[in-house]
Amino acid sequence: MRKGLKLGIKLGVSAGLVIWAFSGENFRPERLGPILASSRPSALVLALLTFVVSNVLGAVQWRVLLGMQGIVLPFGDLLSLYFTGIFFNNFFVGGVGGDAVRIYEVRRETGRGGGAFAATLLDRLLGFFSLSIFACGTMLVIPSLPFSRLTGAAFVALLASGLAVLLSRRISGLLERLSLRLLPEGMGRKVSKVREGLVRARLDLGRLALAWAISLGVQSLRVSVHYWTGRALGVHAPLWSFFAFVPLIALAAAVPISFGGIG
Repeated sequence: MRKGLKLGIKLGVSAGLVIWAFSGENFRPERLGPILASSRPSALVLALLTFVVSNVLGAVQWRVLLGMQGIVLPFGDLLSLYFTGIFFNNFFVGGVGGDAVRIYEVRRETGRGGGAFAATLLDRLLGFFSLSIFACGTMLVIPSLPFSRLTGAAFVALLASGLAVLLSRRISGLLERLSLRLLPEGMGRKVSKVREGLVRARLDLGRLALAWAISLGVQSLRVSVHYWTGRALGVHAPLWSFFAFVPLIALAAAVPISFGGIG
C-alpha cells in the first residue's frame, strides 16, 4: 500500500511538472511539427554518436572502478550491462534503477556484491562531482548567469566533502559501527562490505584519479549530446550555456521526487 502511494505521488509530481512546462506561453504544440520536419539529420547523427561514445567511455570508467575492487569481467559483458543500466535508469526513481541492475548482475557473476556496490556508487558520485565542476566553473567564468558564484562553489565543496567522508577510513568506520548496531545483522554485514570497498578505493588513488579523469570526459560528452540535439532542432544557444544548465538539470533529476526524473 505504501509503495503504491509513493509511486502514485511520484507519478503525480512528474505529470504536474510536465503539464506546467508545456502550459507556458512559449510552448505551442502546433510548432512541433514544423520544428521536427526542419531538424538537421547530421546534427542528430552527431548527437547519437556522441551518446554512444559517452556510454562506451562510461563502461571503461566502471571497469576501472570494479578493478579497484578486484572484480574483473570481460569488457563486452560490462559494456552490455552498462547499456542495460542506462535503459533502466529512464524508468526508476532518481535514475538509479540501472545501477541496481548492474550491481545485481555483477554480484550474480562474481559473488562480490559489496565491491560491485562500492564501485557503482563511486561511478555515480564521480559523475555528480564532474557535473558540479562544470556548472560551477561556468558560473565563475560567465558572470551574467543568474546564479550566485558563492552558491555554485559551495555546492561543489559540499559534494567534495561528501566524497571525502565516504572515502575516509575513520568516518566510514563510525558509520559502519552505527549500521551494525542499528540495522539488522544481514544488512549491517552488507554495509561493512561496501565500506571495505570504499576504503580499498581510497588506497588506490592512482586509479581513482584515472576514473575521475574518464568521468570528466564522459560527462562532457553527455552535455554535448544536448548541445547537438539542440542544434538539430534549431536551438543555437552557445555550448557554455549547456555546461551551465544541463548539470543542474541532471542533478535535480537525481532527487527521488519524480518517476525516472521526468519533469
